[in-house]
Amino acid sequence: MSETSARLSLPFLAASQAQKHVTHNEALRLLDLWVQLVIEGFDADTPPVAPEDGQIWATGAAPTGDWAGQPHSLAIRDGEFWQFTPLVAGCRALSRGSNTLLLWAGNSWQPLPPHTDNLEGLGIKTSFDATNRLSLAAAASLFSHAPEGGGHQLKLNKALTEDTASLLFQTGWSGRAEMGTTGDDAFAIKVSADGTNWKTGLRFDPTNGQVQAPSGLSVTGSITGSAVQDTPSDTTAERLMTVGAFGLGLHDQSAALPPEDSLDDLQIQGFWRYGSATIGAPSGAGMMIHFTRIPSSSFGGMLQMAISHLGDVYFRARAADGWNSWSRIWQNRNTTVDANGFLKEASPILRLSDTGIEAPADPLEATFEKPDVGHYQLRNVPPLAGVGWQIEVPQDANGNRLVFVQTRYDATLRCLDIHTSAVRWEGAWVAGAAKDIPAARWIDLRFSNNPTPDSEKGDPE
Repeated sequence: MSETSARLSLPFLAASQAQKHVTHNEALRLLDLWVQLVIEGFDADTPPVAPEDGQIWATGAAPTGDWAGQPHSLAIRDGEFWQFTPLVAGCRALSRGSNTLLLWAGNSWQPLPPHTDNLEGLGIKTSFDATNRLSLAAAASLFSHAPEGGGHQLKLNKALTEDTASLLFQTGWSGRAEMGTTGDDAFAIKVSADGTNWKTGLRFDPTNGQVQAPSGLSVTGSITGSAVQDTPSDTTAERLMTVGAFGLGLHDQSAALPPEDSLDDLQIQGFWRYGSATIGAPSGAGMMIHFTRIPSSSFGGMLQMAISHLGDVYFRARAADGWNSWSRIWQNRNTTVDANGFLKEASPILRLSDTGIEAPADPLEATFEKPDVGHYQLRNVPPLAGVGWQIEVPQDANGNRLVFVQTRYDATLRCLDIHTSAVRWEGAWVAGAAKDIPAARWIDLRFSNNPTPDSEKGDPE
């Protein structure tokens, strides 16, 4: 039979042993060492200068001095001497300096693994509570993949649809932003300025994945991708318009194939360029918008609006029996209100008053001079219109002309002379003495769109 125990080498008492108290006391000394083992220092190779009785060090691989020849042992200070006991694999010891438990694994000291199953809570540098059972106070938190590689997933699970699974961002313990499923299964991102009133910025419908912006959407950067037009003339349905796009699509009638080679037979809605020879065009060349009823089962329910290169605007509609005729829209480029308040057809027009000129429609680069009483000169102007009205003279309440007007045009100088005078009756209205245009009244002069005059105008008005 062995004289010591198998694990800690505690001495046994022999049956006929003398001074059995010596063996017994040695066993008690070793038990005092191993039970509730507290270590002053681990892997120590140099003995301390002033050790206290009962203090224990765990020597390292190459101890020196009084510890020489005692590697990986427990060095116990016993009065004036050192006692040594070899370390036993599996022994546990408390580090006095850090109050942590370490385990001797046979060749090194390692932290003792804690029991972590079914903990009531865990606080790292802070305390946990009944709600926040896992609490951490740190500058950052790292969640990484396993040592052998792979990915990493953070899972937030809730019991019922109406519960919450979210990440909450706080300022001073007051909520400012939250993302997750709150109250339903739609993923949402919402924000708050005070932790009480919340606004949902984005919401993702769980049934179709569509994104909703309940609080509106403001974009300061560029929007790109397959949902945006490739070119300004891209007509792909349900795409967003790009910069310079026409929205409904831009088509060139001159490159179109039947039936789009005629504006009468168009079926594709969008913007169309057309030329002066295009079939069905209102007048000259220009741009046209074609609207088609969607879905369209026939040629009925269509609308066209055209703008000519001269700025005239036309529109027409089509019923099942065909297109209506083009209707011209009167606007300030092709009409004017004359000196007597009547609406008249216009081309380039000047309003001549005693002190200057004004262009109510198409502007002219005209200059104004007044050489004498009732004498006015307009330079850098085309001749007066050859078709339609030319001159409108201001009248009094009874329809009588306030001045008599005579004009003469010099094509070489591009100058129009205008003489105004009092009105006299001599069997017909004739010019009297020279007279200025009355204050706050004017004479309307309508000029030709063609800068080459057909004839000089000298007839009285």
